[in-house]
Amino acid sequence: MNKQRLTSTLNKAKQVCLEHGRKFTIQRKQILQILLTTDVPLSAYELASCYKLRTSSSVSVMSVYRILSFLESVNLVRRLNSANKYIAYGTDSEVFKREISLFLICRHCQKVETLAVSQSDVAKLFPHFDDAGFTSQTKQFEMLGVCNECQAKLA
Repeated sequence: MNKQRLTSTLNKAKQVCLEHGRKFTIQRKQILQILLTTDVPLSAYELASCYKLRTSSSVSVMSVYRILSFLESVNLVRRLNSANKYIAYGTDSEVFKREISLFLICRHCQKVETLAVSQSDVAKLFPHFDDAGFTSQTKQFEMLGVCNECQAKLA
């Protein structure tokens, strides 16, 4: 992510926090910035390590979890349940405006591709939900696989 886009995204994140009546603290900003500038999902422990490297000060893992919980509650980050790691959920993307996200997670390089899906898309993917009398209440789906780059390396 280039510097201009990063600054814009962080400014939008600050606005999102203010809209929820909360401050965009230095620690929240740093944690979000780390997630915005990495290509792979990170755990709370990895975020605490990156935070220390970038700021020369430490943050407890418990604080990182609290920060992530808040950022997740305002849709700025998402937790990938399959990996117990977090990714930024950009404020300027179409995905941010949609109800449901489909995360395609590469098992080899850990890259995550995020796709926006609507409720009607989910109904097409899982047509038997209605037959079973089931309504999905998840905001995300995760699919594990191998990205094109890793497939080429494995060939």
